[in-house]
Amino acid sequence: MRLTGYSLLLILLILTCRSANAQTNVEIEKSQFRNVRDGFKVAWEHVKEGDAYFMEGGVLYRNAFEEYKKAYAYNSTNAELNYKIGVAALFSDNQDKAAEYLLKAYEINNKVAEDVLLLAGRALQYAGRYNEAIEKLELYIDSSNKRNKAGVEMAKKYIEECKSAIELTKDTLRIEIQNLGGSVNSDCDDYSIVPTGDGKRIYFGSRRATSGSSSKRYDDKKFDENIFITDFQNGVWTNALPVGSKINTEYCETPLFLSKAEDRLFVYAGYEGNGDIMVSELRRGSWRAPVKEKIGISSNFPETSMCISPDGNEVAFIRDAGKKGIGGKDIYIVKRIQDKRWSKPQNAGITVNSRYDEESVRYSKGGDTLWFSSAGHNAIGGFDIFYSVRSTDGSWGPAMNAGFPINTPWHELFYVPAPDDDSAFYFVSNRKGGYGGLDIYKGRLLPPPPVVTPPEPEPEPVKPPEPQIVVVRDTVVIIKEVAPPAPVIDKSVYLTGNITDSETGAPVLARIEVIDYLTDAVIATTASSDADGSYKVKLPERKIYIVNVRATGFLSDMKKISIPEDYPSDLMRLDVQLAKVKVGKKVVLNNIFFETGKAVLTKDSFEELDKLVGIMNDNPSMKIEISGHTDNTGSAVINARLSTERARAVVEYLVSKGIDRARMTYRGYGPDQPIADNSTPEGRAKNRRVEFKILEM
Repeated sequence: MRLTGYSLLLILLILTCRSANAQTNVEIEKSQFRNVRDGFKVAWEHVKEGDAYFMEGGVLYRNAFEEYKKAYAYNSTNAELNYKIGVAALFSDNQDKAAEYLLKAYEINNKVAEDVLLLAGRALQYAGRYNEAIEKLELYIDSSNKRNKAGVEMAKKYIEECKSAIELTKDTLRIEIQNLGGSVNSDCDDYSIVPTGDGKRIYFGSRRATSGSSSKRYDDKKFDENIFITDFQNGVWTNALPVGSKINTEYCETPLFLSKAEDRLFVYAGYEGNGDIMVSELRRGSWRAPVKEKIGISSNFPETSMCISPDGNEVAFIRDAGKKGIGGKDIYIVKRIQDKRWSKPQNAGITVNSRYDEESVRYSKGGDTLWFSSAGHNAIGGFDIFYSVRSTDGSWGPAMNAGFPINTPWHELFYVPAPDDDSAFYFVSNRKGGYGGLDIYKGRLLPPPPVVTPPEPEPEPVKPPEPQIVVVRDTVVIIKEVAPPAPVIDKSVYLTGNITDSETGAPVLARIEVIDYLTDAVIATTASSDADGSYKVKLPERKIYIVNVRATGFLSDMKKISIPEDYPSDLMRLDVQLAKVKVGKKVVLNNIFFETGKAVLTKDSFEELDKLVGIMNDNPSMKIEISGHTDNTGSAVINARLSTERARAVVEYLVSKGIDRARMTYRGYGPDQPIADNSTPEGRAKNRRVEFKILEM
């Protein structure tokens, strides 16, 4: 049986760990280290202790760093000692301190180790000194042994990451990030967040010591993985505790996904195969020993992460299929065929998967966005958090970097939307300032700052250009008139407005996505203020956009806006009223069109009906009634039949888009439920409508 740890499979120090392990033959010579007699014996003992930890590697690099630092107090000018302190810092929790030692080692002896420039470049990347990092990495490539192809490949990747970081850090997202604290996080790796539906409990994986745990089985010298829980009580998270002995073993278990009923917990089991996904059932308040999952995810390859879509009809998971994949670990998808039958896994494709590893996949609440981490694409460093939006044809759009400060030169993984707050999310990072290793963080989108429109300055008068002249003997000849430079036209527009409750007018804290109408790409994301519902977001061009507005407890809404090129203002207002989700709520579907006298939907109706598809996906437990209505002109019998057939046509369209038929009923009311006066053309037009009513939540 091969024992595999989940966080071992993450390969958190991609590629560079191979380089470090290859350099253990860099020795600190005793004769070169000695400079004065006083203190040498004690300092040399620290060198030997540091070397012992260094040779073990893994989590013990932390101990090596501390021992070497004590020896450094005796002799700070030894190139080999500086190099090994830098390596130990780079592969422990001291990455931000590595650059000074590696650069000093290179300054003292530029041949101290073949990879000193490579590691110095990575250390400078951690420090956010991207231009300096690029300089050192390019110098490494130029001076590297041509046989060291892996090192050159690493250097080129780090250069790409530095260039991405320079671009992505130009824009800082308005996001508040908080560490969940010492009651949850430890000085070991804490990761793989699985919250309950109410957000009051979190299951997570940890490699902290427990009774019976061991650090001797694994190459990284860390303890085996176990599942812990923490509860949110009285405004704080309780001290994390192991979930139970029947699910936690002496080997590795990590939580991956919790069913809606919260009675089945999917877990990664490192003791099965090469790492498989299993399921534990909750019985009488305790979790049972995990058994094989029945979806068909597990194989002879390692599978390390999975999640189920909100409607229950799709599963995304991570598999390392080796050469059969696109590169490293990839995202795969399986779809429900019947109640208990699933399709064969399909690779999610090159728009999502890169030639490096992908990890920790998760659906959005609506199921239209896939969140994941990747070491490829335009990552800033290590693993970054990305998202992909599902296109109208069902395919996944290009991977988009979640931006700074969510992503840093450190590793960011396990993005999970907070179930109780649309503006919040959880993720994991080993960034500076944590408790040690990977820590769990909570992020929150902040509302935009108050809009302050400065007075427009008076335009300065444009002076006519001075002609260029030349004197030929006594004749003045005009050679050329220099035209003034063309003005730079800013095509951007600020979209602003308020998100409110349609019934009470109260402000609503909502997540707002602006989507390019032609490409389906999300080009901007913001949140409305919970104080007054206001928001403001910059649109780069005057064109057609879809504005998607979502808030917890409300039906989502999508608005199509068209901004002509000659739009006269740099501000456009869009106010959105959201309807609360509650049983009995009726919503009129606007812009639903049928062929005259028939129950055949026209193409002009599809956009409005697709909004309802999104609402159904956002609320997978919601059941509705589709109702057709007419005015009071014509035959009552014909009107009743026509309204029924039109309601059924809407249901059939929703079924064709993947909505379960069992969640919908339809009925035609003819002219029996008017909402306006039938004596006027305007009133009759309002009465000819299609509605949906919420029957069950």
